[in-house]
Amino acid sequence: MAQIRTRPAAQELMDDPACAEEDLRLALRDLGRINRVFGAHRFVRAYLDRAVRAAGHRRPGAGAFCLVDVASGGGDVAVAVARWAARRNIAVRFVAVDRHATTTRLAREATRRHRGISVVRGDARALPFADRTFDVGLCTLALHHMRDDDAALVLRELHRVARRGFLAVDLVRGGMGHAAVWLLTRLSRSRVLRHDGPLSMRRARSIEEYQRLAESSGIPDLRVSPLPGFRVSLARLQDAGAAPVTRAPHAPPPRRPGEEPRA
Repeated sequence: MAQIRTRPAAQELMDDPACAEEDLRLALRDLGRINRVFGAHRFVRAYLDRAVRAAGHRRPGAGAFCLVDVASGGGDVAVAVARWAARRNIAVRFVAVDRHATTTRLAREATRRHRGISVVRGDARALPFADRTFDVGLCTLALHHMRDDDAALVLRELHRVARRGFLAVDLVRGGMGHAAVWLLTRLSRSRVLRHDGPLSMRRARSIEEYQRLAESSGIPDLRVSPLPGFRVSLARLQDAGAAPVTRAPHAPPPRRPGEEPRA
């Protein structure tokens, strides 16, 4: 299978503010199913199991476990976390952040039956939260939508607002992954997903590029690990007895009009 050596600049349809609501609804629904079946939710749950142990939130009276999910899309990760928490009898406060107005509205619809979930519209490069507001941060299948400098900013913002650590899960570029996603998305009725799925694999980074991204973020102890299913994690988790997280050493540059990431 031929390698895909460069990342194209083409925009995914679901990133377009003009994407029709019904097109976006169908794409987000099918994407949520793919995330549930092919591992994205499983990777998040495994990280959270480690994080709650480190933070001591299994103890009675420990208080709510606070999470922020940036580039949250249709809210499928928020629902998966709510169900994970209910099975473990853990109180959670979950804030989902996305920049796309229609996506934000659809995410509110998808999560309204689950207590403890708030959906807000915002820029992941400049999150509207104070330092160390949350226990952990999440970013699932969003970094490939962004340029390297914007992706590094998002990682730094997650590091700033999450006192215990954060997990970013994304795709790994490659010919086999592209072929697998192309075949999988042929099963979807969504024209948006049939277009965006294969393009996402071409826009994804290689493992080496994710390692360079992690290094450029300046975040200490940020680990890059390959995952099954052509995925990768960029994860940081602070032990309960470790020194507190501090602001990442790079301040965000001024925003550039028209160059916002997906959240």
